[in-house]
Amino acid sequence: MKKLLTILLTLFSLSIYSQAHIGVMGGVNIENDKSQLGVGLNYMLSPKISIGSMVMITPFNLDDDYMIMYNAKYSLQKFSLSAGLMTGEMEMDNMGMDMNSMGGVKKMDPEPYYGIEYKPFKNKMVKVYYRHSKMMKSIGIMVPILNIGKKMQMK
Repeated sequence: MKKLLTILLTLFSLSIYSQAHIGVMGGVNIENDKSQLGVGLNYMLSPKISIGSMVMITPFNLDDDYMIMYNAKYSLQKFSLSAGLMTGEMEMDNMGMDMNSMGGVKKMDPEPYYGIEYKPFKNKMVKVYYRHSKMMKSIGIMVPILNIGKKMQMK
């Protein structure tokens, strides 16, 4: 009972000072020129630190490529640094690495990645991002669509 109470109080105390952001993103994988479309959810623990996840798909191909990214971000004025793990499925000809095979699609093992985001406009929440890993180097634009909570300003 003590463990359950401790977990509930921790979650409640984090939610008092936190907020969540849902956003959409569009970009291109620089290595293979495939477009990417995604949605992300970030939970701010403090004004400078957030944790979250993103799902990216290649919408104009019929090969069912997708990536799931789990990350942590640290905000600095106009820049945000992010790092995390990436996993998903990609078509066989997109990769040259050792992965588990599932039919014509390869399942990716979790792999670390890092990224940087830049907020070019002072009063707009639009961000330009770059993500880098062994399997992907992508650049694109992120736009928030929903903010849950009004306790902190997203930087």
